[in-house]
Amino acid sequence: MPVGYYYGTSCVSVTDNSTILLIGGISYTPNTPNLDFDAKVYIFNPNKPQWKSLKFINGSNNFVMRNNMQAVMNKYGQIFIYGGLNFTNNNSSNTVYNDMNLLLATDYNDILWSTPSVTYAPPTPFIQYTATLLSNGLIVYIGGIQETQAISATLMTTLKLFDTYYNSWSDQTISGDPIESRAGHSAVLAQNEIIIVYGGYSTKTNATSYNTVTPDVAVLNTTTWTWSTPYIFQAHAPPLLALHSAVLYENYMIIAFGLNVAQSTGLTPDTNLLSNDIYILDIQNYAWVIVIPANQSSEYNILQFAIGIGVGVAILIIFLSFSGYMCYSKYFNYQEVHYEYLVFQYSIHYES
Repeated sequence: MPVGYYYGTSCVSVTDNSTILLIGGISYTPNTPNLDFDAKVYIFNPNKPQWKSLKFINGSNNFVMRNNMQAVMNKYGQIFIYGGLNFTNNNSSNTVYNDMNLLLATDYNDILWSTPSVTYAPPTPFIQYTATLLSNGLIVYIGGIQETQAISATLMTTLKLFDTYYNSWSDQTISGDPIESRAGHSAVLAQNEIIIVYGGYSTKTNATSYNTVTPDVAVLNTTTWTWSTPYIFQAHAPPLLALHSAVLYENYMIIAFGLNVAQSTGLTPDTNLLSNDIYILDIQNYAWVIVIPANQSSEYNILQFAIGIGVGVAILIIFLSFSGYMCYSKYFNYQEVHYEYLVFQYSIHYES
């Protein structure tokens, strides 16, 4: 990997499910404490394998470097990134953005960036959320840390939605079981547009330690917009984890690495509390298991699992090294996108 790296975001190609973009984050010259600002986007091609940086085109190189955000890619190859924490120079402030950014790669060398015109006011800036894209084009933002209120309960009871077709924000009130507010959690999209949330931590302004959250697993029905708490037998269950990685494989939510929140006594965790284990939640029967049947396999899901592990390792490195020495190599790649949709999308912007 050309740089030491953490706190960024990644997304996988929608056409070949193998090439990957690595966006934003905090970069260092390898094996040094020196910050690196040379590139804002990297791709990794696992078929070669090879790393390379992408160049912004059409004067769109003003994309502001940021971290602590999550990207989602739609079926047209458009990448949506909300907000993030400022990282523009050696003296970067703690500014949290509340803009929506749209990135689209035109080939393996270039990328186009814009900030689309958005209707309705954007939410209060927040980071360490999860972003989940539904089939109807809505991105559901769950949890996170608000710029002014630390972790806010409203981020679980009134969710922020972004419509990727109309570039508009809206609020969605959620009913059902009480779900404690959190950050550093994970979310996967299951069948029937159900979002399953696991783990995370809770902390207040000026807090000295991470706090546990309940329940550890929550289910959001995006048809009825209700929270529910499944009963899960605790055999083989992990300790409550935060800043971990999670992906969906068939009917299994695979959770990798993270911080053991239950035993944490400070905001700088003991390395003994960092997990190197993998846990499996059967989301069909809601039970923690230790084996996935051998006949449930697919190249796509295996890739997603590997990527999830890579992201999890990077998160562990964040906590092991706030000084920036630590770095982690994730294997990434990117592919061709729908250029005709790029033309269509931007023609709409110009006409409006």
